[in-house]
Amino acid sequence: MTWRAEEMSDGSVRMTVGDVDAAPKHPDAERVVDHRAPFRPYECDTVRIIKVRGWWCTTTVEKLAVSGEIVVGGAEPRAQVKSAGFRTQCSGRPGRMRQRYVIQRDSWSNWRSYGGVGKTAWTRGQDQGGGKVTEVCPKGRVGSYNYRLSVHLESDSAPIGDAYAVSTRIRADCGTGLS
Repeated sequence: MTWRAEEMSDGSVRMTVGDVDAAPKHPDAERVVDHRAPFRPYECDTVRIIKVRGWWCTTTVEKLAVSGEIVVGGAEPRAQVKSAGFRTQCSGRPGRMRQRYVIQRDSWSNWRSYGGVGKTAWTRGQDQGGGKVTEVCPKGRVGSYNYRLSVHLESDSAPIGDAYAVSTRIRADCGTGLS
């Protein structure tokens, strides 16, 4: 599936899937990345490009922040990694949709979930908000890591693929020090 990612000046990121040629680009986007087809030269015979016509969905992910004071040893208060939220707006009918979301932390072996994966309710609506996402920093040893909010749009009738809307990453002293 084709997708387009746009990074805004306020740190939010917009990910559009579906008929990206019909979806308007945001005029204030500072960076735009378009993905039209997977580059897998060793799989040329097995890759099918799925052309979508008639609908598109844009997921906007707000930037992350760390608030509060991290106290080694677990004394309260503990800091939180939090996002202002996320939202998906669609044009046309992709069927029922929902959003899966998780705050992730980088590691030597890739990005990993930092807390539980959440899911919004299935809806046939054209607009679905996700609200704020928060994970409390753990008690104990801390370390500096990169964090981001990852949101994946799912549809019960259209192939969305592996397009994830992710916030710009932040570097913060919040983590267990273990990977």
